[in-house]
Amino acid sequence: ANLFDLLGVPALLGRTFVPDDDRPGTHVVLLSYSLWQRRFGSDSNVIGRAITLNGESYNVIGVMPRSVHLPAYGNWNDKVWVPIAFTNEETTERGNHFLDVIARIKPGITLKQAQAEMETIAARLAKEYPRYNTRIGATVTPLHEEVVGDIKPALLILLGAVGFVLLIACANVANLLLARAAVREKEIALRLALGASRSRLTRQFLTESVLLALLGGGFGLLLALAGIRVLKTFIPVTISQTQTISIDGKVLVFTALLALLTGIVFGLAPAMHASHSNLNDSLKEGGRDSAIGKKGNRLRDLLVVGEIAVSFILLIGAGLLINSFLHLRNLDPGFRADHLLTMKVDLSELRYPDGERRSVFFDEVLFRIRALPGVQSVAVAGNLPFTYNGDSMSIAVEGIPDPPPGQWPDVIYRAIGPGYFSTMGIPMIRGRDFTDQDKADSKNVVVISEKTAQHYWPGKDPIGKRLKPGATTSDVPWREVIGVVKDVRQNDFIAQPKMQMYFTYRQLKDLAANALIVRTSVEPMSLATSTRDAIWAVDKDQPVANVDTMDHIVSEAIARQRFSMLLLGIFAALALILAAVGIYGVMSYSVAQRIHEIGIRMALGARRTDVLKMIVNQGLKLVSIGMMLGLAAAFLLTRVLQSLLFGISATDPVTFFGISLVLLAVAILASYLPALRATKVDPIIALRAQ
Repeated sequence: ANLFDLLGVPALLGRTFVPDDDRPGTHVVLLSYSLWQRRFGSDSNVIGRAITLNGESYNVIGVMPRSVHLPAYGNWNDKVWVPIAFTNEETTERGNHFLDVIARIKPGITLKQAQAEMETIAARLAKEYPRYNTRIGATVTPLHEEVVGDIKPALLILLGAVGFVLLIACANVANLLLARAAVREKEIALRLALGASRSRLTRQFLTESVLLALLGGGFGLLLALAGIRVLKTFIPVTISQTQTISIDGKVLVFTALLALLTGIVFGLAPAMHASHSNLNDSLKEGGRDSAIGKKGNRLRDLLVVGEIAVSFILLIGAGLLINSFLHLRNLDPGFRADHLLTMKVDLSELRYPDGERRSVFFDEVLFRIRALPGVQSVAVAGNLPFTYNGDSMSIAVEGIPDPPPGQWPDVIYRAIGPGYFSTMGIPMIRGRDFTDQDKADSKNVVVISEKTAQHYWPGKDPIGKRLKPGATTSDVPWREVIGVVKDVRQNDFIAQPKMQMYFTYRQLKDLAANALIVRTSVEPMSLATSTRDAIWAVDKDQPVANVDTMDHIVSEAIARQRFSMLLLGIFAALALILAAVGIYGVMSYSVAQRIHEIGIRMALGARRTDVLKMIVNQGLKLVSIGMMLGLAAAFLLTRVLQSLLFGISATDPVTFFGISLVLLAVAILASYLPALRATKVDPIIALRAQ
């Protein structure tokens, strides 16, 4: 009951929980901000109103602020919080390990010290209560890491991508400033000759650079305002707190400071370069090859090489994520996700207090849904793949000694109903499925996955073998293996499937079925309304939630990878465009500078193809150097992507080769256009102009 006090979060309206609220029978509830807005119209008089939860009346005592996003199973914005009211039996039951604990560490105590103390406590409990606490440890994790830890690597990679694109953009601006300084070379020389100090000229050019950066930063903020709205439509709901992203005062200050800093850093070199020109060379007629021109050319070439190297790194990163996502999308989850309609049907313990009544409810619901046009089959399950972290247990196998403490392997278990495997499209490798005859008063049975069979009975037929939850000495009854099914990716699309087993919910003391799966011959969502009506025909007050297709659930399971790929791909594309613009700009300026030289070459017999090759080769030389530097850096930096990759390594040769070809092709095109213009130079006009 003291959770919000512990977190230091007061209620927006009303109050939070107090210690007396966690007594059984005290029905009070807190509303989330979004639920208060959507269902209650932001009514400030909602405090004290009664709402019905699970068939029981609860009094609203408070509304929490918009910023409250506690870690929770599921991804609903509309939430309610009720205090846990433990019964006396529950407080003495040592087999409950489903709770997460949030605590505030004492001042001066480190995370490492807290972890050591919790490990000591866990070890003592395991020694005192081996039946319940063997292999049950405790992990101390910062709450911030629990909330954003899974997206943190992707955000850091995104930050790096943003930094790289900023570097490329700044390099392009620096190139433009250098080109402008070269055009103003005579003006600068005249001002120096008339008494202007070099420091004054440096300050002037630096001021121009900073103003340019600030204007660019302001324009970027306007784009960001629109971009954030678009970005939110692509952000997976599984990523915490991303819908609260906005541009606030801190972002404005950061943007202004960053624009100021980039203006100074990337404007300093061109400013110094321009203000330190040689007066004699610059004032000479035809002084196009003065020191400022030569040094400026070298600096421009270096900037382009840097742009190519950075672009190559970003393109490699994006290519790896795209390649990885394609592998992931083609991965077999172990079932057929097409034409499956799913929904959650959590039965109230008040109206359905025992397994028998719940079985009657589901039997009637399944009967009605099967009769709907377009329905091929329907089944019930405890949870759907990728929607729940899953439950696991250790098992004892008849004829195999129990492993030592701490070495029991985990087996994921699911409660399902007859027809689940055929409805989900999970292949039955051996044996049979559950039937309606597998009831509480019949022989206890279990279906296992292929991996479980291979682990406990390698090279043998597991049908007819027996296992049971817990240790061999436990009083839990044995269950006979009646079937073996294909491994299914239950909780994590990327990780290899773990050992699994399935119980029929009819043989469980507490019915653990709350999901319906409907296989259809038509578009699944077209049957959503009629399926709901079939459920409400049995119980008009039964909530039906999370109506979705299995295709969408599978898609959401890889949404983070898709989002990371999308973001890095966008920045890589921007980098490629900016790099192409940089190459084009440098080569265009080079052609303009070499008009006289090109005219002489053509007057002496050079063919247009020779001029074309000369300019393109100049561009390819810069690109080749940049790609070699980028290749070396990419081999080192892409290793940070390894945790986000699936099916490929961070140094995948196909990706490296493909990206090299793409960058080379773009570079050739960016060099070819200025080179083509150079071939159209009239030698007579070029020589006369000089």
